[in-house]
Amino acid sequence: IPVIRFALMLHSFSAVALIVVIMVHIYAALWVKGTITAMVEGWVTKTWAKKHHPRWYREVKAKRTKD
Repeated sequence: IPVIRFALMLHSFSAVALIVVIMVHIYAALWVKGTITAMVEGWVTKTWAKKHHPRWYREVKAKRTKD
């Protein structure tokens, strides 16, 4: 019985922690303008990419200039 009780407590705490992480993740996605559009439509503006992912922006820009 103590093992089952421990497992139940661990499961409950894990569930609460997961719910909190998901809520924070959703809040962060809503907070950063352009993130939801990027997830739904699959593209971002040059300004957004340069601000939030500068290395990726430089890689894409360099690849486009080579082509």
